[in-house]
Amino acid sequence: MNKVLLNGLIVSTIAVLAACQNDSEDLKTVTHIADNHADIAYAAYTDSKIAALILQESVNTFIDEPTEDNLLAAKGAYKAIRAPYQQSEIMRFDSIITVGANLDADGGPASVDEWEGQVNAWPLDENHIITIIAGSEDIDVELLLNQNGADDNDANVTTGIHAVEFMLWGSDLNGTDAGSGERPATDFAIDGTCVDSECERRGQYLKAVTDLLVGDLTVMTDEWSPTAKITSGTLAYNFVNSPLALDYMVGSMITMATDELASARMGSGLSLGDPEEEHDCFSDLSHLAIYHNFQGVKNVFYGTYESVTYSISGASLAVLVNSKNAATYEAIDTALISIEDKMAQILAAGERTENPVKFDQIIGQSSNGVERLIAENAVTELVALDTELELMAEVLALKNIDTEFDGD
Repeated sequence: MNKVLLNGLIVSTIAVLAACQNDSEDLKTVTHIADNHADIAYAAYTDSKIAALILQESVNTFIDEPTEDNLLAAKGAYKAIRAPYQQSEIMRFDSIITVGANLDADGGPASVDEWEGQVNAWPLDENHIITIIAGSEDIDVELLLNQNGADDNDANVTTGIHAVEFMLWGSDLNGTDAGSGERPATDFAIDGTCVDSECERRGQYLKAVTDLLVGDLTVMTDEWSPTAKITSGTLAYNFVNSPLALDYMVGSMITMATDELASARMGSGLSLGDPEEEHDCFSDLSHLAIYHNFQGVKNVFYGTYESVTYSISGASLAVLVNSKNAATYEAIDTALISIEDKMAQILAAGERTENPVKFDQIIGQSSNGVERLIAENAVTELVALDTELELMAEVLALKNIDTEFDGD
């Protein structure tokens, strides 16, 4: 054989083998990224479940002995659940993954999004809950489920985290001034000093909605457990075996950063000047909610999750995109660091012991308010992040998936 031709065949063969090896390595990397993402989901849901169990214990103690100290303890337990749960919300935009999978055939959730509407739906019209408490039907989990979204009104929320929030704090009547809801412990009095006829029913409602929350989080934790990852019919198995796992992850980052944080959860309140647009409007803990939603975006990119019980760091989109296009990685990394700085300032302002500034107060600040400028700059940078994330999708040859969802 001609020596030149032989050398050409050898070079071609080596190139094909190298390409196959690269494809194989990429596939292995994608599998590891999806697997690590599922581990992060399990950790966030497990932490949320643990926090919910502590909340349940605090609520039961408060109902049995409705003192101001016990109410304060229950509020603290509510606050603790926001950090892990808000980080888990990045998982909810999963319709693209679960369509046609019939995952609810065994009685489990068909998707995270379908399940999430019962757990964290907002905004919440408290008048619907007030009407139920003033009624005559037995207050139990079944009633709450039947009344959730009654009259085809998404604001008629009777279940989940924000229903618990309303029961603990009551309505916030302070507008954009300092102060959250001021529900007194005597609203649950059981010693004959109840100021109306509804104290016992308030306790029944608070117990039922908290018990349901624990049950729901138990279901979702089970759906992402190590066993679930290798069990057909679970959300975790469906995700790690989907050819669109990475497409979904990037799409979820885009949706949470822009449609949710930059728009619904921050931008709407800032532009409309309406404190009803804030996420935790009864407790004034929206600074916690939006900060940890952003941590969820970072978790997906860097493949990390940190809490008291977990320290996860594994295969990630960050490492993969950096290996393909360092400039795109640097742009996203720089943007996330800058946004993190602003989100941390919002969190710190809300958590200050002296003169805290909550998100509803930021909404009410003038255009040159210190915290308002920080929040508006964060929104601007979150919107700009969309361009970099779209470039990452191009670099990784991902599909532009639809992450539309049904919940709030």
